[in-house]
Amino acid sequence: MPGFASFTTSNLRNASSAARLPWLGRSVSLLCVDTTGVVHQAKTDSEKRALLASATSRDLVLVAWPGQLSQEIYAVDDLRAARAAVKG
Repeated sequence: MPGFASFTTSNLRNASSAARLPWLGRSVSLLCVDTTGVVHQAKTDSEKRALLASATSRDLVLVAWPGQLSQEIYAVDDLRAARAAVKG
């Protein structure tokens, strides 16, 4: 188990706090760092669904969303809600 398998996201905003996060928007990307250190990126709807379906509570899952003035990065703090948001 690598030394970075436990993540602290206290300096990031939580995805659950976003008023309206367009999970399936074309400009939104998901990133996942799993407990083995492998980084996954999802840009298409099907990739996003697959990434969230395979993510565990021990993985670091981030949402990158271009805001009006700067890039917004959110930590996915509720995988169940994220999976529901991308359900097809």
